[in-house]
Amino acid sequence: MTTQTATSPATIEILHAVLRTEAIEPMFQPVLRLTDGAVVAYEALARFHKDTCLNPDIAFAAANEAGLGVRLELLAMRRALASVDEVPAGAYLSTNLSVEAILDPRVQETLLAHAHRRIAVELTEHTQVFDYPGLVAVTERLRSAGILIAVDDAGAGFASLSHILQLRPDIIKLDITLTSGIDTDPVRMALARCLAGFASDIGAMLVAEGIETSAERDKLVDLGIQLGQGYLLGRPAPLPRN
Repeated sequence: MTTQTATSPATIEILHAVLRTEAIEPMFQPVLRLTDGAVVAYEALARFHKDTCLNPDIAFAAANEAGLGVRLELLAMRRALASVDEVPAGAYLSTNLSVEAILDPRVQETLLAHAHRRIAVELTEHTQVFDYPGLVAVTERLRSAGILIAVDDAGAGFASLSHILQLRPDIIKLDITLTSGIDTDPVRMALARCLAGFASDIGAMLVAEGIETSAERDKLVDLGIQLGQGYLLGRPAPLPRN
């Protein structure tokens, strides 16, 4: 039996303070076209005010454990979408949501209120989904309003592949574990080539995450992957001023 670690009262208190004061400052990491460096999107990443001393991964895990996960995701999404009008023309803004969050009516209402802009939802769930018909109904409602649906971390495990098969996403994002070292690993190359063909066949955009070297970028282009994201291409930062 798996034992969950307890969230300390101090951490819970900090999380409640973050929710109360909206102490999240989103940063935005660009997604580039690998052949010419043109920016096609920005992914919003939650960053907490320095005085909270919260690491994002730890904070969201603690929030889930304390029953505050969806509330924290909703706040992070709202803070990110507040900057949507600053996104350069032609680029879309993506925000990360768990399956639990996207099924929440408050989250859906917030997304639909911004559907007139080009936005995308990246599903980040790593656990099994038991109600795919319900999830598909929500994603189709969002898609019909013009919101792009992305599956994050493709290649990292069973959950992401199930999402791809069930949701038929507009965007597939290759996990960093597949991208890292792809220029020297024939197995990674073969899998990436297959996913590139699959994405092309279903009309989805394919984005390689975690690109950190020029060799990785060049190999991805050779494999037919046109879009990428990573420290080589741009670190999370405020949106550029027009």
